[in-house]
Amino acid sequence: MQRGVEILKLAAGLDFERDFLGEGEILVKREGYSRMRHLFTFKGRRIARLRWHGMRRAVYEADGMRFDINVGALERQISIVTDDGKESLLKERSRANPRKEEVRIEMAEGDNFCLTRSWDSRFRSDVSFAVHKEFYNSTLLVYRFNTLRRTQTTARITVEPNMKREARFMHRLLALIVCRIILERRRSGSHPLKTKEGPLRFSSSSRVRERKRVGT
Repeated sequence: MQRGVEILKLAAGLDFERDFLGEGEILVKREGYSRMRHLFTFKGRRIARLRWHGMRRAVYEADGMRFDINVGALERQISIVTDDGKESLLKERSRANPRKEEVRIEMAEGDNFCLTRSWDSRFRSDVSFAVHKEFYNSTLLVYRFNTLRRTQTTARITVEPNMKREARFMHRLLALIVCRIILERRRSGSHPLKTKEGPLRFSSSSRVRERKRVGT
C-alpha cells in the first residue's frame, strides 16, 4: 500500500515538472494605456497576458488557463481564483514583527511561499523580490523592478532551477507577484519629465531689465 502511494506521488511530481518553463528570464512589459495590458515573454515566446479592468480587478490568461484577480482594501491582499473556484492569496503581513517576511503567498492547496525584499545599495529604487517556499531557503524566482522609473518594462523575473519542483504554482506566482509590483509602481507616482515638461524659465519685463541696466 505504501509503495503504491509513493508511486502515485512520484507520478504527480513528474506531471508538475512537465509544466516547468525552464531556467531563464521572463520579461514583463506594459502594452497600451487606455486598456492596460502586461505581456509575459520567455525566450521570445509569449507565455501569458495580464489585463486590468479598472484599478482593482484583473484577468491573467496563460496556456488555456484563466485566473480572476481582485485587489483588497488598502492593497494589502491580492486574491486569485482559478477556473475550479479555488482561491490563492498574497498577503502583506503586519510590520509589528520585523523578523517575519513582509509578503506571504498562501496557495489553495495549502502550500505557502515567502517573499524577501532587497534594495540596490546605490539606487534604493531598484528592488528585488526573492521567492522561496516556507521552511526552505532555496530560491525559486527572483523579481527585479524599479519603483520610480515608469518604463514599458515592468519586471524581469529569473527562473531558478529549483522552480522545477514547484512548477504547478508557476503561473499563480507570476500573476500574484507581478500584480503586487504593479501596485507598488502605481503608488510611487513618479513619471519622467517629457521634453515640453522641462523646468519653466521666466523672462523679466522691459522695466525690470532697464532697472538692472541702470543699477550696474
